[in-house]
Amino acid sequence: MLEILYDIATKEVITGPEIIALVALMAANVILSVIAAIVKGKFSFRNLGDFVGTRVVPLIAYVVVAVLAQALSDWTPAALTVYAGLVALYGAGIAAAIKSLTGLSIPNIFTEKEGKS
Repeated sequence: MLEILYDIATKEVITGPEIIALVALMAANVILSVIAAIVKGKFSFRNLGDFVGTRVVPLIAYVVVAVLAQALSDWTPAALTVYAGLVALYGAGIAAAIKSLTGLSIPNIFTEKEGKS
């Protein structure tokens, strides 16, 4: 019985609109960042692998928390928090890439990592 509930929860999370939105944001973030790096002449295949740790691993963490939230209602606030954090993470990456590509005046608080200017 528990295995059936786990399968249902996992399928709902993996095919749900939240995951689709996060994957779309992550893809936009990575694609725009690669384009910006190429345009600025700073693209390196070695840096391309960094997105796995900085963009994919957090997405996997969300999937785990979302599956727990499906099974245990106490985890729902945690899933919402992780989801909001990922939207902010990917959104900031997109904003930074757009700023780099276009020169738009986007405040550094949205586009720069700590310690960088």
